[in-house]
Amino acid sequence: MKQLESKGLYRIPTPTPFPVGAANVYLYKGDALTLFDAGTKTDDAWGVLTCRLRELGVALRDIEQIILTHHHLDHLGLSRRIKDASNAIVYAHPEAAAQIPYMYDESESRLYLEPTLRELGVPATVVEEIIALRHLNSNLLDDFVIDKTVAEDTPVGPFEAHFRPGHSITDTLYVHHTERWALTGDHLIRNVTPNPLLRRRLENGVREHTLVQYCDALKKTRELELSWCLPGHGAPFQDHRSVADATFRHIERRGEKVLQAVPQTGATPYDVTCALFPRLKGPERYYCLCAATGHLELLESQGRLHSARRDGVLHYIPQEHTTISR
Repeated sequence: MKQLESKGLYRIPTPTPFPVGAANVYLYKGDALTLFDAGTKTDDAWGVLTCRLRELGVALRDIEQIILTHHHLDHLGLSRRIKDASNAIVYAHPEAAAQIPYMYDESESRLYLEPTLRELGVPATVVEEIIALRHLNSNLLDDFVIDKTVAEDTPVGPFEAHFRPGHSITDTLYVHHTERWALTGDHLIRNVTPNPLLRRRLENGVREHTLVQYCDALKKTRELELSWCLPGHGAPFQDHRSVADATFRHIERRGEKVLQAVPQTGATPYDVTCALFPRLKGPERYYCLCAATGHLELLESQGRLHSARRDGVLHYIPQEHTTISR
């Protein structure tokens, strides 16, 4: 990291209330004073961020740009407060503003989440529990403002934007065009496999298969020439191809476990979630459902499973068996 700091790039880990731990904010002292991501909207995160900026000789009023890697609460939470203190320009993916209500507004998220959960075989009582728990952290969402949207393969100052949907639809890499540093957000993290979360249906009624999408995006990232990766969580690293390969291996191992959890008669994504994670309750059950569903969809794309519907509920069956036991 000292090598990066000598060129004006600094990591600032900020606390979060989430199991993932600290979320990184990066300060770049380039032609414009820039923050990549903005931590979580808590007093603790605000205190850590402002203290570290002072140590680096930067006042909040001096920040000129905030560039967001994606729209999750631990990455955009303080963007409005920083903007109010500095009048900084906020950059984000074109879909970021639209995604906020679907994730954090109860009535909006219910419109897409309830039918999706039922399609995945989640019982009605658990559907209500998941929807309620999803909004426990709505106090961490501030009025969110985006001043400028970024475009694929176009520059934001010296950084090129590369869209990498998967973990979220708005995941964006920012790659310095000469130094080849990559701000990777939650797309690529050493020793962590990002969980591609369930997504609302598109206007054409299609629900994107997020783990399939993530694997395609990660292949593109692996092909890039990068000197450093600066992730949204954890320490920066240099060997991005070996980290990507380790992520693919983890996905493959988890996929085998998911496949083993599918009986010959078929199972819903919720059935598989309960088989793999029988003790999980609360918000973690939703994230495990996302993971199980993603792996089932990936296995189907590989020709190892077949999906069929019964009464509107998805069932996955080993490929050589195409009927569902009633």
